[in-house]
Amino acid sequence: MGKDYNSLIGLIVAYALVSLAIIEPGWFLSISNSFTQFFVGINQNLGIFFDLPTFMIVLGGSFGAVVTNFKLDDIKKLGPLTVQAALAPSEGDESETINQIVELSQEARVNGLLSLEPKIKTIESEFLRTGLEMVVDGTDVDEIRNSMENDLSFMQRRHQKGQQIFLQFGMFCPAFGMVGTLVGLVKMMTDLTDIVQIAANMQVALLTTFWGSLIANTLFLPVAGKLQVLSNNEVVIKEMMIEGVLSIPKGENPKVLKKYLETFIAPKRRIDA
Repeated sequence: MGKDYNSLIGLIVAYALVSLAIIEPGWFLSISNSFTQFFVGINQNLGIFFDLPTFMIVLGGSFGAVVTNFKLDDIKKLGPLTVQAALAPSEGDESETINQIVELSQEARVNGLLSLEPKIKTIESEFLRTGLEMVVDGTDVDEIRNSMENDLSFMQRRHQKGQQIFLQFGMFCPAFGMVGTLVGLVKMMTDLTDIVQIAANMQVALLTTFWGSLIANTLFLPVAGKLQVLSNNEVVIKEMMIEGVLSIPKGENPKVLKKYLETFIAPKRRIDA
């Protein structure tokens, strides 16, 4: 097994970016001023809130800290996960899944389990399709349950990892915002005769706390919460699928089955077939 250098890389990145923001060499100061002037050109009031050292301390430090805990491949998924959280509905379409399972149950009671094989191929959900294929193949009911529950368990672990990445960003951004505040205050206290420098350092002190709190509470923490809601919804649907799949080889009455599966969803969202 190869060595994992994520922790080392994360520490180097965090210290390098924070140190660069503190030292502010000439070439960096030039880039920082251009960065601020760009936003000042858009709007004077907007420009005063955009400071490159601030973002390097808050986002750079947070990124380095998160990299120490997760693989880079996992962190690369932040973009797609953010889009998913923003666009995905908070509630799933369980009623359609229930009607689909009930129809398959009715078909199996009338024409036998093998009659399901052509219809299984048209099912979009891989989870449901795999379970039904095991039913048609005559797999033992306990084995089907174990297989589907294991699949569900590993899915939850994958989802939790994505949530944890956002939660940690939400935790580290305010923390590094406070680091930036302390940096600004320390630099301010080194020379109390230069009013311009005092103002610049005070700006860093205030803006790091501002951006750390703002980014955490308007981006990372809300996305983590939305991902948890989506994951919980998917877990409910798949638990319902498991019960539906296992009822088919037992030959349960489709009407009774439908009533049972509808207990997994809120009454107002139940739709008659």
